[in-house]
Amino acid sequence: MNSKRSDKIKELGFLASVVFFGIVIFLPAVFILSYFKSGSELFSGEVIRAILASFEIALAVSLLNLFVGVPFSWFLTRSKSKLAKWLDNLLDLSLVMPTAALGFSVYLYWGSGSGLSWILGLDDGFFSPGPMMIILLHIIFTLPYMVRSVSAAISQVDAECEEAALTMGASDFTIFRTISLPLFKDGVINGLILSFTRSISETGATMMVAGAFATAPVMVVALKNSERIDEAAGLSIILILSAVFLMFFAKFFMKEKSFDLRKVYLPLERKIVKAKNALNWFLIFFFCFFIFFPTVYIVFYNFFNFEPIFNGEIFSSLAVSFSLALAAMIVNLLFSVPLSYMIARNKYGIGRIIDTMNEIVLLVPTSALGLSLVLFWSYFLSDSLLILFLTHLSFSFPLLVKPVTSAFNEISTEQEEAAYSLGASSKKMFLSILLPQIKPALIAGSIMVFMRSLSETGATLAVSKDIKTVPIIIVNLVESGNINQAAFVCAILFAATVIFLIALKYNKLSKIN
Repeated sequence: MNSKRSDKIKELGFLASVVFFGIVIFLPAVFILSYFKSGSELFSGEVIRAILASFEIALAVSLLNLFVGVPFSWFLTRSKSKLAKWLDNLLDLSLVMPTAALGFSVYLYWGSGSGLSWILGLDDGFFSPGPMMIILLHIIFTLPYMVRSVSAAISQVDAECEEAALTMGASDFTIFRTISLPLFKDGVINGLILSFTRSISETGATMMVAGAFATAPVMVVALKNSERIDEAAGLSIILILSAVFLMFFAKFFMKEKSFDLRKVYLPLERKIVKAKNALNWFLIFFFCFFIFFPTVYIVFYNFFNFEPIFNGEIFSSLAVSFSLALAAMIVNLLFSVPLSYMIARNKYGIGRIIDTMNEIVLLVPTSALGLSLVLFWSYFLSDSLLILFLTHLSFSFPLLVKPVTSAFNEISTEQEEAAYSLGASSKKMFLSILLPQIKPALIAGSIMVFMRSLSETGATLAVSKDIKTVPIIIVNLVESGNINQAAFVCAILFAATVIFLIALKYNKLSKIN
């Protein structure tokens, strides 16, 4: 009797998670597609220019990440030096740094007289706000996606194949290009797709360095705030469709395409092997100078321009930001576990469909997502804070589902079958067998959800101009010229980022041990 009751509760859990995902997460995220129309009303010249600019920047960023990210991933994965391990730990800092704080830090580093130019004794910043600074910024927060994707794929390559080729006299570079690279090309493709979509969707950080230059996500917010909803919807539709197209292109075409890399160019490859050490030092220099220092410069700036700000608005924004992040984490935890299990076990034959839908939501630019959710929920709700909470649920939910699904995939179904054969109920089996094994993924995913919600700017701006979260306060302080106070608030978020990274790294070590 208890077993039947447990099975009914399990089935209800699956049903509730599917309904939650369909109605609260997926449908509102793509609702804006219903605004599709033809004609100039939707796609003005201003909108088209913003789209082209975003695509050009994303393409430039992706290509730079390709040429730097692949050798850097190889260095981090295959090098046994302590320096490589330190760089590997520092890489994630720009990945989790709140975007508004990151954008402001990059602006100070490259674009102000208080940044790198001051350190070098120059009067003005190296770059003015605009395309070049946007590219430098986007490289900082997209390179970790490339490196993590490629490193994960490299770690799966059997080293015995490389050792066999080495004993036959092949050079290191020949082995890398003809044997290893074809085996981890899927990781390269995934990294390119993530770099492109992450670049094309970023809003909050871009606003800090864009100046008068308009990218598509920034324009979505501007058009929405100007009540030009049709044009904002048209721009959002293009961003969403481009993300979906790239995902399916990567899944069903590029991963099936083979590349003939067997031809050997001995003179050139011998020269490359001789330059191996120089290349490694260049990669280290590139990471420190273009990735790490711009990311943490906000801390250095605070040492010399410390101007704390404590008022009701700051405390209110902190309360709103942390409350939203905590509530989003708790609600997503409740529904992500059964849904992740359904995806991993392909329950009822719909697991793969749900996984694809989840990836679509993950790739939707947050400013477009925020607008889509506003348009959807405004039919049913009038409370902007509640709509903002639903928005945070939507863009953070996939971040929890992905790692938990991977954790379930690593657990053999034989363990579940053995538990059931011994008379264990569904509840007992989950608590005793599954939960201990997915716990590290739950912790890591929950931290990512919390930090993603805490740092979000674009979706929040798309939902409301009146609700003040911490990233919005930073944007407002910068726009009003209160640079030192904005730097202080950024330092608060930076501290939260460091705590997050320590918790995440500790969680990974606990999983290994």
